[in-house]
Amino acid sequence: MEEQKPTFEDLKPMLRPIGIEKGVMKVDPEQCTSCGLCIENCPFKCLEMDEEEHPRMKQEYTCLSCFNCRVVCPTQAIAIERTFNVRGGFFDTQFPPMKMPREPKDAEGKATEWNPVERMILERRSVRHFKETPIPEPLLHRVLEAGRFAPSGGNHQPWKFTVVTNPDFIAELETTFQGFWAGLYQVFSNDETVINMVGVVPTGVFDPRTQGGIRCVALKELPIFFKAPAVIFLGANTKMNDAEVSIGICGQNMTLVAQSLGLGLCWSNFGGVAANALPEIKGRLGFDDPWKIQSTVCLGYPAFKQSGMVPRHMRPVTWFRPGSPEPQREE
Repeated sequence: MEEQKPTFEDLKPMLRPIGIEKGVMKVDPEQCTSCGLCIENCPFKCLEMDEEEHPRMKQEYTCLSCFNCRVVCPTQAIAIERTFNVRGGFFDTQFPPMKMPREPKDAEGKATEWNPVERMILERRSVRHFKETPIPEPLLHRVLEAGRFAPSGGNHQPWKFTVVTNPDFIAELETTFQGFWAGLYQVFSNDETVINMVGVVPTGVFDPRTQGGIRCVALKELPIFFKAPAVIFLGANTKMNDAEVSIGICGQNMTLVAQSLGLGLCWSNFGGVAANALPEIKGRLGFDDPWKIQSTVCLGYPAFKQSGMVPRHMRPVTWFRPGSPEPQREE
């Protein structure tokens, strides 16, 4: 007997999730200077100016609680009223509270200062607004070398890179990939066609945050490459062990070195996914099988300050300490 395929109604909890509580930010009009940087730096364009030229949340928006609006505010006029959460439904993953970093302490438990590496990691934010200034190739080589010397399982080193600094080619890829996502967004938006994507894409693609990103790219509210002067495609060899994990480590090395050189960087896999789906472009970029594009990173000099410490999820840590056979949960 042929197995019956699930219907849209069967999969509706995943495809059209409920219980979504979007993030809510509030602006203090007495502190706000109406500079508009918070609106510009919001990746999903959740904010708009009100009648008095103060930012406010739009009626329809998808705030992911990235706090990019807050880190650019010169007067700290933005307050967090509610962070993104899902209560009930398929994507209720028991969201933990958001907390700032713990205060640093030395080996004896005494208060100390963050060292330069720690501070760079904690203050790093994704940069999506760049100057037009090209990046000198010697600096790009230093970023690439940081990736090349990353650790990998079994020393497989399953990576290779393609660097695009030709602005005309970046613009061509932007147009092509945006069209790809615009078409895919229509598939996801339609109850009759979205069912065809189940099993084709990872379950997490149906998460409302990911769908919000696809919507913004499809509507040209969120650029794929952010007009960056350099885009690096990170390729993974699918025949090698744990390629995805290794590429993540490789890319993080590149991120930190870029930051140390005064560059800003943003991961943007909207470019990688689209390129993998378009064989001619994938091959042109140098990734014929068994290679695939694992992700892309966009680099440039930040157009304005886009860094600072923000709260992040604080999930309990389980410890097994000396002399204690039972686990201890640290909230």
